[in-house]
Order: sequence, then structure tokens, then C-alpha cells
Amino acid sequence: MNQMQTDDWARIIKIFQSKGKLVKFRKKEFYAKQNEAFDSIGYVKKGAFKLVYHNEKKEWIKSFLFEGAFLGSIPSTFQKQPSTYSIISMEISEVFVLPIKVWNQIFEEESSYQKFLIQFLTTLYLKKEKRVSDFLLLDASKRYQEFIKEYYPHVSRISQIDQAAYLGITNVALSRLMKRSFANNPLSLPNTVR
Repeated sequence: MNQMQTDDWARIIKIFQSKGKLVKFRKKEFYAKQNEAFDSIGYVKKGAFKLVYHNEKKEWIKSFLFEGAFLGSIPSTFQKQPSTYSIISMEISEVFVLPIKVWNQIFEEESSYQKFLIQFLTTLYLKKEKRVSDFLLLDASKRYQEFIKEYYPHVSRISQIDQAAYLGITNVALSRLMKRSFANNPLSLPNTVR
């Protein structure tokens, strides 16, 4: 990030802190529910969340978000459509929640935030493209390696069941992958929540 981006980021965070409401979440509590619209954006002060698609008893995890991330659903927040996924806390968490009306008002009044928004949305799009291409083009072993690269600082905070749901494999298959991946690796196997 260059200095301007860093300054813009700091200003956006200050808006969440000054105009948002600090909300505490227990483990497994919903920030947003699939098939329901919501009208706010969250900034994670502390904690961890997963973005989950549910279909009957099966769940697929879109991504994990930690401190410093924004919570929301673009179609739900900006087009008032139901969210296609749920946002669920994985541990005790704190989020600054800002109503979308306040967000829109700030961005209309201050044009310098438009550049920040474009950069933010571009980053989101690139992350989504990588996730889709990894899922379609890589085998489970390579997806696991990419998962470790992306989430290594936080792997211990993500349960093996959630890791498997993110990778699109069973928990048993994940255990085998982990053993193979770390068998010849001098790094220790990441401890994960079971």
C-alpha cells in the first residue's frame, strides 16, 4: 500500500469508529444470514468470521475474514437483495457496524473516498477470481497449499471442519492431505481448532 492508500484506509477506519456502533459477537453468532437482506457494513476490530453458503445440510465456505477486514454482501448492501451467504463468527468478535445510509452519505460528500472504493472493489474482485480459478483448476493438494499460503497466520483459528468446507473436501481427506503436506516439511503442522 502506498502512503495515500494507507491514509485513506486510516480515514475509513476512523469513520467506522466514530459513526459506527461497536457490536460484540459470541462464537457461531450470525452477522448476516443467507437469504436475508441487510443494510450495514462491518469493520472487524477483533475476531474471525467465515462466509458460508448453506444448501440443506451441506456448507461451503467462501472465505475467512479477520481483524481489519470489512463484512458485507455487495448485492445485499448496495442493491437491497438477499445475501447469498451467511457471515458467522468463529470466535468471540467485535465489529464496528456502519449503516449503509451513513456509508453512502460519506462517499457522496467526499469524492476522495471514491478512489479507495475502486481499489477495495478491485482487490475483492481479484481475490474472487483467484478463489474460483483455484477451485476449478487445482487439485485438492494444491488448493490446500494455496490455503496455507493465504491464511497461514490464522490457520490455528480455523477448525479442520471449516478448512475442509473451504477446500471442498471431507474432513478425513483433509487429515490425509495435512499428513502428506507436512511429512517432509521442517515446519510443524499448524495446530487447528478441532
